[in-house]
Amino acid sequence: MPSTHRDAMFVGVDRANFAAAFAAQLRRSGVPVAFTATERFARCLDVIPAPNTGDLYWMARLSFLHDHRHLARFDAVFAAAFDTEVGRVPSDQRGQQPSPIQSEDDDMLARVRQSSDADSETIISLPWATLPSANFANDDHDDVDATDDNAIPELRPAATSTLADRPFDLLDEAELTRVGEMLESSLVAWPHRRSRRREARSSGGQIAMRRTLHGAMRTGGDVVRLIETRPRSVPRRIVAIVDVSGSMETYARAYLHLARPLALRRDAEVFAFSTGLTRITTTLRLRSPSEAIDGLGDSIGDRFSGTRLAASLAKLLRHRTWSTLVRGATVVIFSDGWDSDDPQETSRQMRRLALRCHRVVWVNPRSAADGFEPLTGGMAAALPHCDAFLAGNTARSLDHVVAALCDTEPGSNGARHVRPVVR
Repeated sequence: MPSTHRDAMFVGVDRANFAAAFAAQLRRSGVPVAFTATERFARCLDVIPAPNTGDLYWMARLSFLHDHRHLARFDAVFAAAFDTEVGRVPSDQRGQQPSPIQSEDDDMLARVRQSSDADSETIISLPWATLPSANFANDDHDDVDATDDNAIPELRPAATSTLADRPFDLLDEAELTRVGEMLESSLVAWPHRRSRRREARSSGGQIAMRRTLHGAMRTGGDVVRLIETRPRSVPRRIVAIVDVSGSMETYARAYLHLARPLALRRDAEVFAFSTGLTRITTTLRLRSPSEAIDGLGDSIGDRFSGTRLAASLAKLLRHRTWSTLVRGATVVIFSDGWDSDDPQETSRQMRRLALRCHRVVWVNPRSAADGFEPLTGGMAAALPHCDAFLAGNTARSLDHVVAALCDTEPGSNGARHVRPVVR
């Protein structure tokens, strides 16, 4: 009869809580985690019901990690969860030898079950294990646990899960800051385009005759290997245009937090407009997010004033340098469409923008209201020239915005054109 040790690894463990707590600790350690990464990791745990530590490592790494620069932080968090002591042994038991464990792979869970079965005094703090609450006599060890930065704290109802579904206009300054930090760590996907340059591939590409015949010269003119190539995929530029007028005051700060990771990349530009257009890419590149957002008050002189969308777009398309940035780019506009310019002029400038760029994504937070119809002059004039029209009034709904930027469907890897539809 086969051993049931591996099969019993997750007995008494809430896998969803484990995935959520592990993702939260990665974010606290500075590793950006997308909204869908936690769900992907939880599905991996269902596919492999009896994983060992090695399986867990690669499932977590492939689900959460998207940049090799964060590998050291990821390894530190994983080692803290599986390769180190998980409890605090009372002082009268520190000299005792631990009981032998059947497998090194399941070292962490084995210690948990041994402590639970033996009813010992070891304090276990595992956020992802479904364990009953208990009061321990040795409270003097709680302070030691609280100072351990690598330990994952006990899972409680996360405030961020509540904030993710609350509209931005109902959040206070502190909550907006927390949501902004969450948004900055969520943008990991990026749109790509086909380059004129080609790269070699093993199969399924187009035969490169010149390179194939050149290689045949080494074998006496006989073609031994067909060299196939395909177009190289390169990142597509994203241009974000954020409305910072008075009607968008409660939403602008959250959208600027989402635009900040765009500004940190070289293939993205961020603009803000009210009565005029201002390039704020350099300001958003400051190291501190709060300093970057607060510093925009000095950069944008007409902040929280009127709205002139047509004039701002005309300036963007007429500028000697800025006009080249939108060519072939994905343009996302965060605005409610309340415009004081002539709707016909707005329609004309939006048509020029749509012809010059690859996609136009419009994010209107007021479209989430029941019975919303784009009846305002500016919004009605701009909508026919948009490829995607989304609400984006909450942190969770911005997942659709990121998917529209990448021309994909939320939660999937396949490309799909997003039609203009009110969400």
